[in-house]
Amino acid sequence: MAARRRSSYKSLLATITPSRRRKEMASLFRSPAVRATFVVVGVTGLVALAVALFGPRRFNEQVVKPISAATLVPLAAAVGPQADRVWAETRPWRDQVARVLASINTDEVRAALAERLSRWVERLR
Repeated sequence: MAARRRSSYKSLLATITPSRRRKEMASLFRSPAVRATFVVVGVTGLVALAVALFGPRRFNEQVVKPISAATLVPLAAAVGPQADRVWAETRPWRDQVARVLASINTDEVRAALAERLSRWVERLR
């Protein structure tokens, strides 16, 4: 069995003094991305603990539904009438687009369209 050669290079962490290593780790924990990650992981852990303690059905009924009722229902009530109005106003345009799409769904039209598009692209070059 061949003897393993030890590398003469030291690892990067071995070259850093312990006090400097502590300072670099402390500055790493001050970064906003790391803090946000810690917050997300912490909140996820607390939610998992709450679900484990309460049970999924009770958690859904006592936490998720009241929060969604407090936030999503007023939002839907405010946006709903405007969305219905916009949907009704765009009906003729949607019908026209549907007719155009149905009319170009033939081999001849696709070939002619491809030819026109290729000519147009050639002009842009």
